[in-house]
Amino acid sequence: MSDDSNEAELIELSHSLSLSNYIREIWIRREFAVVVPINDMRAQNMDTALGQLWHLVNPMMLISVFYLVFGIMLDTDRGVDNFLGFLVIGVLLFQLSQRTIQESAASIRRNEFLIRSIQFPRALLPISAVVGQTVAFLPSLLVLVALVLITGEVPTSRWLLLPVILICQAVFGLGASLIVARIGFVMNDVQQILPHLFRLLFYISGVLFSVETFITNLTIKKLFAINPFYDIITIARWSLMGLSAPLECIIGLTVWTITLPLIGIFYFRSNEHRYGA
Repeated sequence: MSDDSNEAELIELSHSLSLSNYIREIWIRREFAVVVPINDMRAQNMDTALGQLWHLVNPMMLISVFYLVFGIMLDTDRGVDNFLGFLVIGVLLFQLSQRTIQESAASIRRNEFLIRSIQFPRALLPISAVVGQTVAFLPSLLVLVALVLITGEVPTSRWLLLPVILICQAVFGLGASLIVARIGFVMNDVQQILPHLFRLLFYISGVLFSVETFITNLTIKKLFAINPFYDIITIARWSLMGLSAPLECIIGLTVWTITLPLIGIFYFRSNEHRYGA
């Protein structure tokens, strides 16, 4: 390819593309969003005794701590027969969303040198964070399914919907990641704020308790469906454990999955010319 054509390509990428062309440019460079986070994951824990086994050990230790405190010491399993399975689904799925969004918040600032050096759709950076955290979640998913089976749940046809639920979670996470990536670029303090926000969300998303049992006010119960984290966890528990999933949760997750990525991509792109400037 001639130097003139190379220059034309760089000029085209630096200008505002239509949404369809922008998505096409992301697809052409999709390998970046897959290879880089996978290599980063492989590099984690390389200097530890257990190495990659930590990807399995960490979720098991996390669940053990929560079960000891909330299942045994505080006895919060009221209304839930299989509290360990209930807890596993809630904690691990919430943690996936939390890690995805928090990782994305720093994705632009962390890669400013790359942004200044190479022309590419900047949305690849939060997309890479989503892919990376999803891949890193696979060992936790094995732990989740194994513990749900060990605690007595029997696979049914609804288990086949789990991949669909995880895809919805990833798409929602992408929308949220695009939004926080822009906010994180403008306001570096967001990385200090997010852990506290997620700590609040953790306790109001039904991770540790059954909303159906603990909340008696019907209006408040319906308001929980506004929370996408609660929707994801509730529908996953319906899929794997046969617990109830109110229609409001299904509608809520559907709306979040469709609308948030669209809002995210437009919001992220509106400031893209400033990233790395």
